[in-house]
Amino acid sequence: MPELSNTDIIILAGGLGKRLSTVTNGGQKVLAAIDGKPFLSILIDYIASQGGSRFIICTGHGAEQVEQQLQKAHPNVELIFSREQTPLGTGGAIKKAAVLVTARRFLAMNGDCFCAIDYNALIDFHLKCKANATLAVTRVEDAREYGTIEFDEAKHITAFKEKQPEAVPAFINTGTYCFNREVFALAPTSEKFSIEYDFFPRLVGKDFYAFEVEGKFIDIGTPERYAWAKEHLKELRGRHT
Repeated sequence: MPELSNTDIIILAGGLGKRLSTVTNGGQKVLAAIDGKPFLSILIDYIASQGGSRFIICTGHGAEQVEQQLQKAHPNVELIFSREQTPLGTGGAIKKAAVLVTARRFLAMNGDCFCAIDYNALIDFHLKCKANATLAVTRVEDAREYGTIEFDEAKHITAFKEKQPEAVPAFINTGTYCFNREVFALAPTSEKFSIEYDFFPRLVGKDFYAFEVEGKFIDIGTPERYAWAKEHLKELRGRHT
């Protein structure tokens, strides 16, 4: 049986999305339409096509709209909502949702990002490495818009770097993670925190691994990236919807 079918999937879907507000008119950015379908629904369908069936959606801004649209669009998967009353940051939202996890491990990911990932292979890598946390990374030729990640030959993550001033190739975070359920006990945090900036650097040296993927990285955080995503997701939708 695929590992994904026994794994809870936490998806972040509560950010304000201010940079995309000219497209969404202030609505939740994960609902921005790609060929008539909400971006988040495309992501859920892709995960479900590999065996994923239990989704924990972290909502905040636009929570009611997100919950209503997803329940209507995905009757064949289990949807659980973890709604934050005040902004908790990416880390705080995942930590809050993690109490709903029933499996020994879970996936967590950004609801406004997409990368073609074999999730079963990611989980298998995580288990074989006996990792506490695994971050899916992909190589880009121009890393100026992203923080970058360094790791050794054994795939242990060794450092996180700030955005590069020049156009250099580097590995970046795809916004997809595999965690053991007890991961937040390894580095205590406040209630509100960033998974990327406040938590990940503290996991370095604690069985924290990088899983390389080759798919194009897509995020819809700006109007320009959203326009690019609309073009590059057409082929994928044809295969999985």
